Amino acid sequence: MKKKVKAIALLSGGLDSVLAIALLQAQGVQIIGLAIETGFCSLPKNTKTSPEGIEDIAKALNIPLRIENIHEDYWDTILNPKYGYGKHMNPCMDCHLHMVRVAAEVMKEENADLVVSGEVLGQRPKSQLAHQMKIILQESGIEGRLLRPLSALCLEATIPELEGKIDRSALKGFRGRSRRPQLQLAKDLGVEHLAFAGGGNCYLTDAVFSARFRDLLKQFGKENFPREDVRLLRIGRHFRISPLAYLIVSRNEEEEGLLQPYRQRHLTFDLENIIGATAIGLGSFGEEERRTAAKILSRYSKAKAGEEVKVIMREEGESIKIPVKALPKDDVLPEKLRVGG
Repeated sequence: MKKKVKAIALLSGGLDSVLAIALLQAQGVQIIGLAIETGFCSLPKNTKTSPEGIEDIAKALNIPLRIENIHEDYWDTILNPKYGYGKHMNPCMDCHLHMVRVAAEVMKEENADLVVSGEVLGQRPKSQLAHQMKIILQESGIEGRLLRPLSALCLEATIPELEGKIDRSALKGFRGRSRRPQLQLAKDLGVEHLAFAGGGNCYLTDAVFSARFRDLLKQFGKENFPREDVRLLRIGRHFRISPLAYLIVSRNEEEEGLLQPYRQRHLTFDLENIIGATAIGLGSFGEEERRTAAKILSRYSKAKAGEEVKVIMREEGESIKIPVKALPKDDVLPEKLRVGG
């Protein structure tokens, strides 16, 4: 009996990865899905790109799924990208190379024949131009074993294609940024309900997140960057109080809850006897920075402009009260110090 071809397919939850898998399934290729958790992808609950959503997609495709967490190893890719950043803090080319290398290791573990990616030639300017895709292929260590089914006809044939294990004529030659060919193919294959048409769920491509990331990187440096606090960059309003002091203020009750786990190891600011926001301070806060933080917190309270409010600052079990006059809603101070919008 002829041995069935086995492939490790990168599965993001986006349409392209689903299509790449479906195309090979139509040829009878055995697929193992691989979802990679970097710690920098938006994985909200109840969406197609949540871990649950990924599992749902894998189940619908009738494939087993491995989820690999590379958060710790991924930091070097973010802080020291060989091929640089995109528009923001997104090291797209280094990121994809990292993922392909992880997939290559899984390929060996699973005794598979190839790695499959949903990349489309020319679709993304920072990782999917022809020369970039060639570099990723060469540096991944699996040259000849990395198949991009959606653009295969525009690229060199892989070893499984040359050996006749994969029918090259049944693959596609998509290129460019138009999504129409993929959307039509999704209808033809009956998988249009399984995934989003586009990807792009990376925090590092977000302008606000990236501005905050750069700001903290300037304060702490690469070696001392507070990695355990990186999720804070998606929560609240952010303010650069001084070169050594950074303030994060909640916007609503939900964000107060999200800040709660970080309060034990950080300086905190809370309003006394008045409804309003709460805040966390990163870095070093002297007397002037504390007063500035208290003023900003007063702006996001129910206090009337000029009304005296007390802000309780807590640090390492000790607390002090900082009396300030509440800022008017149109005061320029908060916006002047705002980081990332």
